[in-house]
Amino acid sequence: MSDTQARLPLVDFLRGLALWAMLVFHLVWDLAQFGWIDHDAPYTPIMHWFGHAIAVSFLALVGVSLVLAETAKGPLWRSAKFWRRWAEIVLAASAISAVSFWLFPTTPIFFGILHCIALASLFALPFVAAPPIRALAGGFAALLAPHFFASPLFDDRLFWWTGLGTYLPASNDFRPLLPWLAYVLFGVALGRWTIAGKFSSRHREEISDAAIPWPLPAPAGLLRSARNDGRVFRAVTFCGRHSLTFYLVHQPLLFGFFTLLGLVATPAPDAGDFVRQCAVQCVNEGVEAEICEKSCVCVVEKAKNAGLWNNLARGRLTEPEKSTVHDEAIACYAEAAKK
Repeated sequence: MSDTQARLPLVDFLRGLALWAMLVFHLVWDLAQFGWIDHDAPYTPIMHWFGHAIAVSFLALVGVSLVLAETAKGPLWRSAKFWRRWAEIVLAASAISAVSFWLFPTTPIFFGILHCIALASLFALPFVAAPPIRALAGGFAALLAPHFFASPLFDDRLFWWTGLGTYLPASNDFRPLLPWLAYVLFGVALGRWTIAGKFSSRHREEISDAAIPWPLPAPAGLLRSARNDGRVFRAVTFCGRHSLTFYLVHQPLLFGFFTLLGLVATPAPDAGDFVRQCAVQCVNEGVEAEICEKSCVCVVEKAKNAGLWNNLARGRLTEPEKSTVHDEAIACYAEAAKK
């Protein structure tokens, strides 16, 4: 059976969608990193859960893909192609760690999504050919493990990868084995119910997305809708088939683009940084922190309304503008002190 025949367009398409969602997530992060939007934008609750949803989708599709590969080719632990692909992921994860320690030494990626995929794939192997209920049970066990077994014994950096520590280490992408292994096992269970249960080893060549009895109508409907525009479907599916390359290339391209853009254009000043610096200076002068925070936020809002924000943030106010901002600052302080 050829490589193309062993793939499901639906799985590749959904993986492609997850990749493009990841690109959007990283685009927001990069826009903030380079100062084009508010520095805190990537850390809002919406972005937090958006990032988690993307990670869950990747890991669940890993589980489905493991079942698909086993159904098409036999036991994975004997598959040279599986181990070659696994080695590629490990090398890619190592490269990302090395680069992140250089670019972000205080928040490096020491166990991100690729590290998790590599290790979780090994833990998932015993479940790939087992009844789906075992993968489901294993998934719930992995999901609940940090709640019951977290301990200071795992707080040492040597054990951060387990996810059983009592605090979250600083990292730009931290996906420890627990609880994230759960979503790979849930994907295995889904794959076992939908793929392996439909095809015997004597009919592997019959695997096609049209024949798979997906329990939820949404993915199949999404696939049919996408196929109405063949170019979109092919483009997204192509990305899904080359997911590791997409993952490794998209951030260098985004970083390169914003670096070049910075040579010809200046991003808007970061209001969040200005407010933090303003508040620190205010507190150092003996004013209550809450009053300082409110008055500094008020100054920024009034400066923006008056069209003076860019000049204020960059220290380019003219004498008349300085007088205007000074008067506004006094009014902001008086208003904040009242509450």
